[in-house]
This record gives sequence, structure tokens and C-alpha cells, in this order.
Amino acid sequence: MAADDQDSTEVDNILCLGIRGHYGFIIPHSRQIRELSYANPRGAEAEIAWHLLRENIWRYCYCYPRTGFGLFYVNFDNPEILGYSVALYPFIEPYIRAEKKLSFSIRFGIGPAYVSKFYDPETNPDNFFFSSHLSFIVQLSFAFHYRINEHFTTRLGMNFNHISNGGIKEPNVGMNYPTLNMGLDYSLKEAVFVERSRASGKDLYDRKCWFDVYFLGTAKNAEKGEDHLYPVIGAGIYYNYLFGRIIAASAGTEWVSDFSEKERIRREYAGDPGADPPDHNRAAVLLGINILFGRFSFLHQWGIYYYEPYPARNRAYQRYGLNFRYSRRLYSGVNIKAHGHVADLMDLRLGVIF
Repeated sequence: MAADDQDSTEVDNILCLGIRGHYGFIIPHSRQIRELSYANPRGAEAEIAWHLLRENIWRYCYCYPRTGFGLFYVNFDNPEILGYSVALYPFIEPYIRAEKKLSFSIRFGIGPAYVSKFYDPETNPDNFFFSSHLSFIVQLSFAFHYRINEHFTTRLGMNFNHISNGGIKEPNVGMNYPTLNMGLDYSLKEAVFVERSRASGKDLYDRKCWFDVYFLGTAKNAEKGEDHLYPVIGAGIYYNYLFGRIIAASAGTEWVSDFSEKERIRREYAGDPGADPPDHNRAAVLLGINILFGRFSFLHQWGIYYYEPYPARNRAYQRYGLNFRYSRRLYSGVNIKAHGHVADLMDLRLGVIF
């Protein structure tokens, strides 16, 4: 339901429940998992969400977003080797044309996932997708919505889903599986979408330019099947320039010291005591896009190594991150680094804005 701006400037957020089914396929992005990729994952998803309808939220994107939690079960169509997964993830989902009967949305979510089957050199040697029960899901979704009445809305969408353990344990090829989904949403109360004027929008951020400095940490094992974890630490700085209401371009550099790589180098050169092992540290230049949404920000960056004495899988990589700002200066976040389609690591980070 739509309402005039003059009639209501402040309305209540609405609690919504949703359920949908999924059907998809696995992308064979590596030779190691090509034979296992001829499968059709199918699953079910339930969610609880809040449709944010207040003006202070609308001003961020000139839209009415939803935020909430999804519970996502998927059967990978190969019970003996791949099994199933259950993921619980928070998400943010801006709605476009929410006041109309037909609307659409874009969703981003990231969270922990349980996988029932994973690599074991004796009992499951073919599953290079996963190496432990604990993994993480990253989800990007585009959906159409048709409002049946004031409470019920149908949904038809396409997901891109990625599950991996972020490189914490090898093997970690990770699984990319797009799915088509269809379902029904229920709003506990009738949603009132105020038709607000963009002319009334205000500047959301008092600065066009700022720097981010961050410190990251995680752990990885050196070889597949091993339990011992080696620390990974790093730091970086990048410059942001706001060129839209909520979109900023970024450029910077980062340094990462991966001690699992140091252990690989030690083992590789152990039989040649006269050799000079290369340095395990790496540094890269970063270019990216930062999407700002209140206290949250979504970061997509492209990196190219300019210092890598011990070559990585690829010279270029990507980063995908979600940050939460606690105050004007401080934030923390989670970030995935991938070489092509293969996740290298998932790190936690603390950052300072100045």
C-alpha cells in the first residue's frame, strides 16, 4: 500500500515471514570437482525479516529495504559424497518500487554453514569442495515480487550461492551453485509505503573523501587433510571517494603475511639446505567499490600483487566484505579473498576511519 508523504512521515517497520523452494546446478569451476558437478541441488529456505519503512532509512537508497535472517537447507543431489548443507545468514535486501504491486529486490547475505559431507583421504577422497563441517555461505540474489493483498506476496528469484571454509582448511575448492527460487512472503501487518519526494533528500555523509586503515587475522592449514592451523595476519589502507549517495570508489594497498605459505616454502626447500627460500609475505594494490548503507558497508575489491616472491595461485584476486561501523571512527568486518573461483582465506578485521 502506498501513502502520500503529507499523510504520514513516520510509519512502523513491518515483521515479515517467508518460505521458498530452490532448484539449481553446480558450476564445474575446477577439474578436481568436474565429475561431481553434474548434480542439481534442491532445497528449502525460511526467513524472518523486517521491512524498514521509516524516512531515515529511505533516505539512504531512496528505497525501502528488508533486513533479517535466512535459514537455508540444500540437498546437493549426491548423498554419499556431497550430502547437504544448512546455513544461517543475515542479509540486507533493498526493494525497488516497493509501493507497487510488482517490485524487485537485490539481496546480499553472508553467514555460517554446516555441511554434512567433507573431504577425507580414506572415506571421502573425491569431495574437494569442503574440508570440514563448518563452512560459510555468501549469497547474492535478484528477485521479483508480486503483492497479492496487504499480507501475502509471491516471490520469484535467482540466487548465486557460494559455500567454502574461506581457506581455513584444505582442500577448499568451494562450491558455486546458482539456484532458481519461488515462494511466498507474509507480512504480519499491512505495509504502508510512503511515497516520498527525492527532492527532500539530504546529504547522508558529511565528507566526500576518507581513508580506511584495517588489520586482519585468520588461520589456515598448509596442506589438505592436516589439522594444524597457521596464523595469517595483515594490514591495509585505502582511500575512498564518494561519488553517489551511497557508493564510493576506493584505491589502496594491503600486506598479508600467511604463515601457512611459510610452512609450505620450508617443506619445499627442506631437501636443499643451500637454497635461499623466498619470502612468504605478499603485497598488492587494491581497487574497489564500497556500498554504504547506514552502519553497514559492502566492499568488492580487485587486487593485483606487486610483491610476491613466492607466486600465488593467480597474480590477481578479488575481495568481498561486509563491515559494521560501531562509531564514527571504528568498524569491524568479515572478508573473503578468492583467487578466481577458489577462496584463499576468510578473515576478520578491525578498522579505523579518518
